[in-house]
Amino acid sequence: MTSDRHDLDTYLQSVNEQIQTTKMSSEMWFRSPSRHQIHVNDRFVRSLMQEGLAPAASPLTTSAAEQLDRDPSDLRSAYWAQATRTRDIAVRFGAADHASLHTYFTADPGRSSQAAGARARRTVTPSSPADYLIRSIDRLTATTGSHPADSWRKIMRTLAHDWPRLVHTCQASPDSAVPASHILREFYHATERENLPSNGPKQTPPSSPGGSPSIVLTEGEAREMATSYMLGRLPFTAQEYDMAARLVTMPRLQSALLAVQLQLTASSVEPLTRLVAGIGTPRVLLPFTEAFVDRFDYSSPARIDLCPNPKLITVLCNNVVPAIAGELIRKRARAADLDSESIRAGVIAARRRHIYEIAIALFNRADTLPRHMITLSGFNRRVCPAAAPFSAFLEQWLPYHFDRHP
Repeated sequence: MTSDRHDLDTYLQSVNEQIQTTKMSSEMWFRSPSRHQIHVNDRFVRSLMQEGLAPAASPLTTSAAEQLDRDPSDLRSAYWAQATRTRDIAVRFGAADHASLHTYFTADPGRSSQAAGARARRTVTPSSPADYLIRSIDRLTATTGSHPADSWRKIMRTLAHDWPRLVHTCQASPDSAVPASHILREFYHATERENLPSNGPKQTPPSSPGGSPSIVLTEGEAREMATSYMLGRLPFTAQEYDMAARLVTMPRLQSALLAVQLQLTASSVEPLTRLVAGIGTPRVLLPFTEAFVDRFDYSSPARIDLCPNPKLITVLCNNVVPAIAGELIRKRARAADLDSESIRAGVIAARRRHIYEIAIALFNRADTLPRHMITLSGFNRRVCPAAAPFSAFLEQWLPYHFDRHP
């Protein structure tokens, strides 16, 4: 698929500088695109990633080699000089506004499956949609002995599969709105009574004259629910985060992380310049903001100047380094035993442990409802469009840069 201006314009209707991601559009702004539009947007962004991100197999460009052929202190200075040129833009796109580079290297123990699960159970409102969802996950975990993140994926897959039948079961009359808590309560009891269904064709209830009913919940319930199903993206244990916290302080690994992002940025300039020229606007670069941002703030169609977004360093510390730690723990090794083989295995394990998988509840405001009420039309689960090329790039180059920076 070749990207074009029409695809971009359609994408920017629901994902743009303010809304930023489909997930934020639904969970923060309560303006979810339709399932069809999400599918179209994902296909468009996936094509951008294939065209714009440097392939993992591509050799180091001359400009990238010049940047990376430095001792560790010069590498850090070069990275920070670039990052500070676009600090305000990077902060707008999710970076923390830290005053120094070393503060971006952090592995948050609060993201462990144990800590996040305990926090969600402690703060959830009793009998809310999130409460029934968490109880469903906890029961499956206790019954099967599986990891909570694995239970989450199975529960969310089942909920999305069964959603039409559940709505039909809970609807009192053709024109009546249905509280989301009633549906999640029915789901909780249904999964207690019977085995979770297999992934067959989506169930479709009998049609009714009134069409699809409104599924309603409050803003607070929607935010709670979004927090609860995020547990599936937190597959790492407290032990893994404990070791990850030690790994991210190692200068050698820090240098490798900085180098791989600088390489990705420098190597992507040429294909992204062609992409901007072909489509005619630098706004086509907006899907890449987690990795790098444009110094000209996406306002100059004639030129771009990409700088690394330090948000990516923290993202890697929280999502890939714990997977590397898990590989060391599996081998009964220590943090000091970190090597390029463990790094490569960790990058692969991160992919296997579904860190690129995203769940979105399709929340929307409705003119017919009070301002504090939200509708829920279902769920969308997908893999991040950048997962394949970005993970392949990490697998190829992060171990390489670790070996280059002894």
